[in-house]
Amino acid sequence: MHILVNDFIGGVLDRGIPLYVRNLVDGLREEEFRVTVIRAPGYCRKMPRGVFYAIAVLFEQIVMPLIGLLLRADLTLYPYNSIAIIDVVTGRGRIVIHDLEQLNRGLSPSKLYYLACYRVLRWLNSHIFTISALTHQRLIESGLLGAGPITTLPNTFHAFERLVGLVANKRDPKTSILLCTGFTANKDLPTVIADYLPKLLAAGFRVSILGLHRAPDTAKLGSFVSFLNSGQLRLCGQLTDREVAAEYRKHEIAWVHSLREGFGRCVVEGRLAGCRVICTDIPEFTKLCDDDVCLYTNSNDFGSALDRLVQTDTPIRSYDSYPYRELLREAIQEAQLSARAAPAESWAIPR
Repeated sequence: MHILVNDFIGGVLDRGIPLYVRNLVDGLREEEFRVTVIRAPGYCRKMPRGVFYAIAVLFEQIVMPLIGLLLRADLTLYPYNSIAIIDVVTGRGRIVIHDLEQLNRGLSPSKLYYLACYRVLRWLNSHIFTISALTHQRLIESGLLGAGPITTLPNTFHAFERLVGLVANKRDPKTSILLCTGFTANKDLPTVIADYLPKLLAAGFRVSILGLHRAPDTAKLGSFVSFLNSGQLRLCGQLTDREVAAEYRKHEIAWVHSLREGFGRCVVEGRLAGCRVICTDIPEFTKLCDDDVCLYTNSNDFGSALDRLVQTDTPIRSYDSYPYRELLREAIQEAQLSARAAPAESWAIPR
């Protein structure tokens, strides 16, 4: 089977969904599928973000279906919560929906674009890929996408685990913590800055922040200038995948704060890198927990949970709470079985 992947946005962005796509491509190739990936050229990084996203929409709707036709791809994956309408109608395209976060925001061109894609998927009862059982359930509850089949196409970590294996395991002291965050609303950065970081830094902890690399992000930390200058608070900046793996390996404790997620990648990354993880008590994270993951609900609860982690001397166990290799194989098998069972239906994967 020849699978074409629309990773145009991955030519400009590095983490989040682009990271999911890179790992998924690795996983599909390990399963011996032929995979072609389309990414934006490097010079697009210099474009204003709004202009780039407009180009990405046009590329998705017009160019990707043409590439799929010319390459005679059996399946075109659209892993950024949207899809080319033509490829929905022809049955070649499959959307991967990570979350409905964009629909929780105010009216915008991007929200209207997603809604238009979802309306067509609903009309045709198209086959949907999503990344977790929790998102699967939320899609059903939303009623947005009709009665078509939904298959979990999981987050995979093939490349990440290889990179972790290449990095020396030289841990900083337990009082050095890696905060995994971002600038989107669900990361709740204002609360982290107001309620968590002051207490943490006052207690003498060193904090490295992964996920903030834009100038406006640094400006939000203006009240912590003395800590930034002393090195007690550090912005990791924009990193390569290998550098991200190295940051996890340097820290025994990874901190993941969020109000809601499509999945919870940083929890899994932290555990696969051999960290203990402290994270907010949200459903997306609880499903990924093992004995080395500690949950909290507020800043006081956070302090108590962190004290327990710092005082824990037992060896950190290997992580097996998210068997992504098995999940990927099951997803492919399920999709292939569906195609055999109903080859005439519009959602069946072409053979």
